[in-house]
Amino acid sequence: MTAVSEQNFKGFPSSRLKNLGIDFPFLIAPMVGISHVAFRELVRSYLPESVSPLLFTEMLSTLRLPYEKWEDLPGPLNSLGENYFIPQLLGNEESYISGSIEKLLPLHPWGFDINMGCPASHQLSHNWGVRLLGDIDYASQVVKVTKKHSPVPVSVKLRAATGSSIDLNYLLKFTQRLEDSGADWLTLHCRTQNQGHHGYAHWDLVSEVAKERKIPVVANGDIHHWEDAFHLMDQYRVDGAMIARAATARPWILWQLAQKMGNFDLPKARWETSPPWTPEEEGAEYFRAVLRFSCLLEDYFGDTPFALKKLIFFVAHGSRWLLFGHQFFHGVKRCQNLVQVRDFVNEYSEKNPQPLGKTARI
Repeated sequence: MTAVSEQNFKGFPSSRLKNLGIDFPFLIAPMVGISHVAFRELVRSYLPESVSPLLFTEMLSTLRLPYEKWEDLPGPLNSLGENYFIPQLLGNEESYISGSIEKLLPLHPWGFDINMGCPASHQLSHNWGVRLLGDIDYASQVVKVTKKHSPVPVSVKLRAATGSSIDLNYLLKFTQRLEDSGADWLTLHCRTQNQGHHGYAHWDLVSEVAKERKIPVVANGDIHHWEDAFHLMDQYRVDGAMIARAATARPWILWQLAQKMGNFDLPKARWETSPPWTPEEEGAEYFRAVLRFSCLLEDYFGDTPFALKKLIFFVAHGSRWLLFGHQFFHGVKRCQNLVQVRDFVNEYSEKNPQPLGKTARI
């Protein structure tokens, strides 16, 4: 991605997210297996208290959620007093959507997000996820019923297209209907269904959509580094940049963005006085972040197979930005519990210091 010069740091226009009370235009995406309470706490541990970004849960099935008992889950859905979190709902039937919203409202979510982007085949069989992108009327109805039952803002996260072919005119019509149906804002993952999480993200496409919509439009896809997020905001005139898997490598990325926006307050946890900036500093901080994450997982889920699975999944994604990430991941994968993970990470990071790249390597 093109580097952003100092003169552009405050050059992008005011985000329309401010109309919803959101002053910080950078967000962390909903990610299956990742965006649970411990991960969101890790991200927040690097944030000044004056910065309140929107962070999403993993996608939640509306078929299961109304009937699940909180005490039967491996851990809590959110932390005590957690603000600005958004549950992402996967579903299409009003009774299940309304039941899910009713179940979640006592947790005081900032809003709800409708998943219209998941390309997994087992979700498509239910006419969920990206399948909704193929039916304007159906998708519009899902937004209407969600708005009907939600007293808080409702957003939609969608992809650029089903299959592999992008039709801008259809996408504009589709997003117009979502807006007309009451969606408060949209996030466009600028890839097609067939691309999954790989290949070029069409940032120019989300820019075209943002021009046409009256509600905020946030871009998602191909954001590896804080410079990418700034470049998106500066050059493509979107209302926000949603960071996904890069946040598993750089859980401090929002702290970097906050400083570049002029906020020099220290994080609540006061890990350091300044974010890591150089590849070497970021590499060292990555290993510390894995250690902190292991402690947060234990706090919320115990030293359990469930917690270990979540940590391995986290490292599987984030280590791709390390110079020798494959080696590190396989070392973590051999660990039998979180205590072994911490011993391994401490020893490995001391013997094998390495930089964190601007883009994923593997």
